Amino acid sequence: MKVSTYLWAMLASVSIPLVLSFDSKVRFYTKWRFLFPALVLTLTVFIPWDILFTVNGVWGFNDLHLTGIRILYLPVEEWLFFLVVPYASIFIYESLNVWFEKDILAPYTRNITLVLASVLMVAGLLFIPRWYTSVTFLFSGMFLLFLQFIVKASYLGYFYRSYLVILFPFFAVNGILTGTLIEQEVVWYNNAHNMGIRLLTIPVEDLVYGMLLILTNVALFEFFRRKRPPAGTHR
Repeated sequence: MKVSTYLWAMLASVSIPLVLSFDSKVRFYTKWRFLFPALVLTLTVFIPWDILFTVNGVWGFNDLHLTGIRILYLPVEEWLFFLVVPYASIFIYESLNVWFEKDILAPYTRNITLVLASVLMVAGLLFIPRWYTSVTFLFSGMFLLFLQFIVKASYLGYFYRSYLVILFPFFAVNGILTGTLIEQEVVWYNNAHNMGIRLLTIPVEDLVYGMLLILTNVALFEFFRRKRPPAGTHR
């Protein structure tokens, strides 16, 4: 089996977070019991979504950059994506929380959520014929409102902070996957189903999709942690 461009990108993405999971201060490995159920449950939502969009040509994958192994219409690398990206992202989220305990966005979280959710839902409604835009924006907006006003999640400020940091590796990895610095893209997008706005080679919808993917994992991670907090946890 060849090590494909997509597989290299996933291995590079997880390598540093995995090694640093054993850092004596963060001790992320002790939180795997909360993380792994979150990863699995999130897969049950995002994998069917991914399959549906792949089968209907909303997006697809370039065989030039794949191992050639597919499971339920998706490259094996795509399955790894839904494990590697959330793992690395929650590692960043948790590391920031350990090193910088104060929630500096706490006074603004409600307003941030309201504005962000409103913009996403209005845009989602305006672009209903475009599947990637409408589905991603509407689901994201509704999920944000659900966490803010129904769950009353106390971690949204921490999440917003971490997502701003996550955007740096996101642009590096997703840039490669969408064609930056390589011959042809790894993942292609049907512009009939998005707004056609790109940041370098990255569809703007990817930023929202990535946010929803990571936030879903964070919400479940926090749910399992609060259900059974480890000894010595105060937050």
